[in-house]
Amino acid sequence: MLLPGGIINGLLSPIMGGLFDKFGPKWLVIPGLVIVAATMFGFTNLSVNTSIGFIVTLHITLMIGIAMIMMPAQTNGLNQLPPELYPHGTAIMNTLQQVSGAIGTAVGISILSSGARSFMENVSDPANPVNQLLAFTNGVQHAFIFAVIMTIVGLIIAFSSLNE
Repeated sequence: MLLPGGIINGLLSPIMGGLFDKFGPKWLVIPGLVIVAATMFGFTNLSVNTSIGFIVTLHITLMIGIAMIMMPAQTNGLNQLPPELYPHGTAIMNTLQQVSGAIGTAVGISILSSGARSFMENVSDPANPVNQLLAFTNGVQHAFIFAVIMTIVGLIIAFSSLNE
C-alpha cells in the first residue's frame, strides 16, 4: 500500500532539486505544504468503508507534497550557512529530523489512543470487534486532525520565513 508513494517520492526528489535550482524554495515548499495539508485533511475522513485505492491515492499525493518540501527546505536551510559549517548543519538537521519524527510519532499515537479510548467510553458493548474497529478509526481521524494543524503551522512558518 505504501510502496507506490515511496517510489513516487524517490523519483520526484531529483526533479524537485532541479526546480529548486530554477525557482528557489518558496515555489516548492509553500505549494508542497498546501498539498500535504489537503491530503492530511483527506485522511481525517477515513472510515471503515474507505477503499484501499483511495488510501493509496492519498498516500501518493502526500508523497508528492513531501517531495516538494523536504529537499528544498533542507537545501535552503543549509545554504544559509557558511561552507565550513555545512557538515555541522547537516548533522544538526539529520538529528532534528530524527528527534522530531520520534516526538511527532509519539504525540500522534497518543492522540490516536486517546481518540479510540474516548470512543469506547461511549459504546454499550466495548468487546464488540466492530466497535473496536470504529474506535481505532476515530483515533486515526483525531491523529490526522493533529497532522493537519501541524502542517498549517508549518505553512505559516514557511510564508513568514520564505517571503523575507
